[in-house]
Amino acid sequence: MKPPSLLGSACFLTTALAAYDQNRGGAVLKAPDGDSFTSVTGTFTVPSLVGTAKLSFWVAIGDSIKQDIVLKGGVIFDKTYSSFAAWFPENATDTTSAAPAKASDSITVTVSLDSDSSGTVVVENTTQKKKSTQSLKAPANIDPSRLTALTADWFVQAYQANGELVNVPKFGTIAFTGCSAKLKSGNVVGSTGAGTFEIQGTSGQIYTKTTVSANGVSLARTSM
Repeated sequence: MKPPSLLGSACFLTTALAAYDQNRGGAVLKAPDGDSFTSVTGTFTVPSLVGTAKLSFWVAIGDSIKQDIVLKGGVIFDKTYSSFAAWFPENATDTTSAAPAKASDSITVTVSLDSDSSGTVVVENTTQKKKSTQSLKAPANIDPSRLTALTADWFVQAYQANGELVNVPKFGTIAFTGCSAKLKSGNVVGSTGAGTFEIQGTSGQIYTKTTVSANGVSLARTSM
């Protein structure tokens, strides 16, 4: 699915928020009351990473600000790079064979809902001209009333290892560009008005600085 074109901002209102999370940084756009998202897209360049710390970059449709049920796709670094599609909390599907990734590659991710209980995740490596299209079913044993689509998400996520504190690699700056989201009402919006998430350590240290523009979300790794 190609990224939809952007409509005027006058048709869309949202309330920005700011929050802190122990392992995620990025931006979350809330749907207007009475509306929901049907697709979300964004493009990023894979950073050069080394070491054992795990890090992922993804675009998603979330059930709510709580992010309990999330249809997403992107790239993960875990000693090597791989691409994935997932409908969290189900396990991710590795899509690397169709859409490999390496440092400096440009990746465009589009997630879309085909129905309340089925979705599609497209991960396209435009540098290598390779693409994965993955059809997914909603997580099993989830109350259908919880399968909402009230947020559009652009995130960088760090991870814990063996119960240790979250390790946030120095990834420089990650810029999600071409950020747009289509609403069930038919309107298409950019990332303006999205609230930001910053990765915050247990001792209060802030690891990211997120900025939002009309159709972009940028995360800078702080020097801490």
